[in-house]
Amino acid sequence: MNIQPHQIVLSDLKNLMRQMNTSELTNKNKVLSKASIGEHFRHIIEFYQCCISQKESGFVNYDLRKRNKNLEENPNFGIQTIETILNYLSTLHLKDDTPLLLGSGEESQLPSSDTIQSSFFRELAYCLDHCIHHQSLIKIGLMEQGLDHLIDDNFGVAFSTQKHRKECAS
Repeated sequence: MNIQPHQIVLSDLKNLMRQMNTSELTNKNKVLSKASIGEHFRHIIEFYQCCISQKESGFVNYDLRKRNKNLEENPNFGIQTIETILNYLSTLHLKDDTPLLLGSGEESQLPSSDTIQSSFFRELAYCLDHCIHHQSLIKIGLMEQGLDHLIDDNFGVAFSTQKHRKECAS
């Protein structure tokens, strides 16, 4: 499995967290429906955590995430958590792609007729796309706070879009 895209987007998040203070992270952004940038950080991180921590059970449900306020308010804790995720991803091999069932709903802690067949690597791919989507929302929140100078133009932009833009510029 190619973990490089995960390394890029998670490192981008980590680098951004290093540059932000608690006040900037917790500011409720009007354009984000009164959500904070920190809430988006937490949301991204917890999707990765769910995917990884629930892998062994063979059943993943992203609705069962913990919603740890410390991830959205404490940049150092967020950075440490991202480093833990990156360390785990760096240990993966092709044999680690195991079948999973995907469920939803907070009451659904066990597979049921509503579950969908998936795989661990497929869910990691989902976490990557989900991360990029929320990075684009973070970018909007940063712009509202006048902090868009903290990120580069590719933050929150899909890799395929980045490639297309380069091809168009050539």
